[in-house]
Amino acid sequence: MAGSPFPDRRVMQPFIPSSARSYGWLIAGYLCAYVALDWVSYIYPVAPPLAITPWNPPPGLSLALLLRRGSRNGPWLFVAALAAELLVRGPHIPVLLFVAASALPAIVYTALAALLRGPFKFRPDFTTLRDATVFVGVVAIGTGVLALAFVGLFEAAGVLPSASFAKSVAQFWIGDLIGIVVTTPLLLVFTRPHPIRTEASIVEVIAQVGTVLAALWIVFGSGWVEELKLFYLLFLPLIWIAMRHGIEGTTIATMLIQVGLIIAMRLGGYKAGTVLEFQFLLLAVAVTGLFLGLTISERRTITLQLRNKQFELDRSLRLAAASEMASALAHELNQPLSAIGTYVRACQLMLADPQPPPDALRNTMEKVVTEVTRAGNVVRQLRDFFRTGSGQLMPIEPVPLLEGAIEAARQRSERHRVHWRLVCPQPLPAVLIDRIQIETVLHNLVSNAIDALKTVPADQREVVISAAADSAHFVRISVADSGPGVAEELAAQLFRPFATSKPHGMGLGLAISRSIVEAHGGRLWLESTGGRSMFSFTLPTATETT
Repeated sequence: MAGSPFPDRRVMQPFIPSSARSYGWLIAGYLCAYVALDWVSYIYPVAPPLAITPWNPPPGLSLALLLRRGSRNGPWLFVAALAAELLVRGPHIPVLLFVAASALPAIVYTALAALLRGPFKFRPDFTTLRDATVFVGVVAIGTGVLALAFVGLFEAAGVLPSASFAKSVAQFWIGDLIGIVVTTPLLLVFTRPHPIRTEASIVEVIAQVGTVLAALWIVFGSGWVEELKLFYLLFLPLIWIAMRHGIEGTTIATMLIQVGLIIAMRLGGYKAGTVLEFQFLLLAVAVTGLFLGLTISERRTITLQLRNKQFELDRSLRLAAASEMASALAHELNQPLSAIGTYVRACQLMLADPQPPPDALRNTMEKVVTEVTRAGNVVRQLRDFFRTGSGQLMPIEPVPLLEGAIEAARQRSERHRVHWRLVCPQPLPAVLIDRIQIETVLHNLVSNAIDALKTVPADQREVVISAAADSAHFVRISVADSGPGVAEELAAQLFRPFATSKPHGMGLGLAISRSIVEAHGGRLWLESTGGRSMFSFTLPTATETT
């Protein structure tokens, strides 16, 4: 539609024009549709002065116009009612009563739309069960008030027998209520500012329409039993359609059932009493379809929102993993890069000598190669760990693993005058681990132990690495130092990222170490605080996983 605020979306938008010309076409279409609907639904009129019909869809069309375009369109309801009275029923009552009877519904439904959009915060798109509850409740009360006022107007004018007042009110109320509950949601749903999609195939849609028609035939055309006894069959295709199409499908199905009922009544010649019973049953179908369809649609909306949230969460977790990996790389590469820099500077000093010592230069260059290889292994292993959560597992003897950790830290420990002790009182089974990853854990724990001894007298600086069987399937490895221990306030958050007491520390070593150990199936913990501190972790034996 030209000038539409949604020009690229192929949806019905008769209530969303944006120019004076299109607004004129809108009102002209509304007036024609109002008169046409009034003519089509003018069957089985009761209380001749009132001409009440069992199903009255024009109010549904009017309420949809008001909810989409605003209450300022209320006067057009009066014009439409006048036109319908003249063209469909003719001038059968006094002129003043004729004008009052046309003005009263326009006033009531304009006020009803203002209440829905105002205090009750009703959203015309019908997206939640609250929308349906508010809509049905307010409309039921509003049509009841209108029925009392409308019938009371005719009784006060002396053209309606008092004996038929209650029955006329009931028929007027149920007729308008059905017309609104069936027609207004259909129009509002199919004038949403976004396209309506369905996953059903054309074959399934044809089958669903055929099922509705078959149910209508069984109820009204088969003649097997009385119609009212089989009316429940109409709920079966309604449920199927609601499960597949949500509120969009149920509004169409309800309208189809309504039209089928009108045709059946026209062809069947039912009595007025039977028609009233059909009215209440049809109201039950319409309300059930409305709530059932919205339940399915709301559930689908929530499912889609949860799927989108899960996608965002997965994306956030990937970003967090990338951040954690970057932090881990920075932490683990700090020492080998520092060592490489130190060894390269030593080589530069030796090369500055006119006669550089070849053996010392060769040994220093080998250390550079060793540290470069170590840095490369750290990058590769951490990348694999953060990508898969595991590494290349192989059986490793615990004692050589611990001896290697002591040897790697020997130069630093000699520089800080730290004494080492390895305790392994009994032969231990091999553990199934990724060697580089567990060496990273040992490096972190050993480095922390050396840092903890900086304030301790040189003759008391000792680090003890021990290994023992923790159970039939695990080996426990512990790193203890003779330092002052871990403060109580820090112990509670020690394994959280960025929790550290070091002036230049990143607080990632223990967090990374715990992740690595837990990925191996073990656990890492601080065993003591105050005085000597000891960190312990467990690793599964190779026999446990075979």
